[in-house]
Amino acid sequence: MEKQQKIGLDVSLLDTDQARKMEPSLSEKILGSTFSPLDGQVNPILLTFAFISAAKKLGTEVLTHIEITGIELKSGKVRSIITAKGEIETDIIINATGAYAARIGKLIDLDIPIKPRRGQILVTEAAPQILRRGLLSAGYIAAKFDPSLAETQGVGISMDQTSSGNLLLGSTREFVGFDKRTTYEGINNILKNTSRIIPQLKNMHIIRSFAGLRPYTPDGLPILGKVQGIEGFIMAAGHEGDGMALSPITGELIAELIDTGETSISLDHFRLERFFTTSQ
Repeated sequence: MEKQQKIGLDVSLLDTDQARKMEPSLSEKILGSTFSPLDGQVNPILLTFAFISAAKKLGTEVLTHIEITGIELKSGKVRSIITAKGEIETDIIINATGAYAARIGKLIDLDIPIKPRRGQILVTEAAPQILRRGLLSAGYIAAKFDPSLAETQGVGISMDQTSSGNLLLGSTREFVGFDKRTTYEGINNILKNTSRIIPQLKNMHIIRSFAGLRPYTPDGLPILGKVQGIEGFIMAAGHEGDGMALSPITGELIAELIDTGETSISLDHFRLERFFTTSQ
C-alpha cells in the first residue's frame, strides 16, 4: 500500500470493521483490507469485441481461425507471414499472442520466456448482491511475481459478482502446459478459501467451472517493444493476469512506437533483451 501511495494511487488501509462496513458479506474473522476507489470491472469478452469493432471501423481486416506456419525474414528484417491460407507481405509483426507468444518466436528461432500458467474459475448461481466490489487476496497478487508462493501457500483468492448476479470465484496459478481442464483439487481449494472469506458461499450452488491460460514471464512483467536484431518484429505479450486491465495502455504505446518510433512511457524495462543481457 505504501508503494502504491508513493506513486500517487488512492489506496487506504481498512480495519475489520471498516472493511465489513464496505462489504457486509465479509467474514468477521478477516484482519483487514486495503481499498482503492480506482478499481473497476470490465467484461473481457465485450471488451475484446469492442476493440475488434473499433479496428474494423478504422479499416482493419480481421482474419480468424488461420494458422501461422512461418515468418519470412530478409537481411534481419520482417518480410512476410506464412499462413495456412497463403502468404501475407508485411514489414511489421506484432506478437500479441499471449500464452502462445513463445510458439510464434520459435518460427524465427527467437527464445521468448513466456509460458502458460493456468487459472481455474468457478461460477455460482445468480444471487442478489453479495459483493459490491472485486476482492483479491494479498497472496493471490504476490503469487504472480513469486511462483513458489502458489506452491507453498496454495490457491489465492479472487472474487467478483457480475451484473447478472453470478459470482466468479478463483483462482489457481499452475504450470501445467497448455492444459485448460479444471481439476477436483483446484475446485476444492477455491471453494475452501473463498467460503472462509464469504461464509454465505457455503449455501450457494456452483453451476460451472472453467480454466484459462495466463502468459507468465519470469519477472512478472510484460514483454513490450522492438526486438533487437529483427527489424519490424514487436512484442506485446506476457501480461500474466493483467492483460485486460493493461490492454488499452499497451495498445496505445505499441501504436506510438510504430507511428513515431517513440513512446510516451519508456519501454526500456519491458524489453525482451532484459532476460538475456545485463545493463552496464
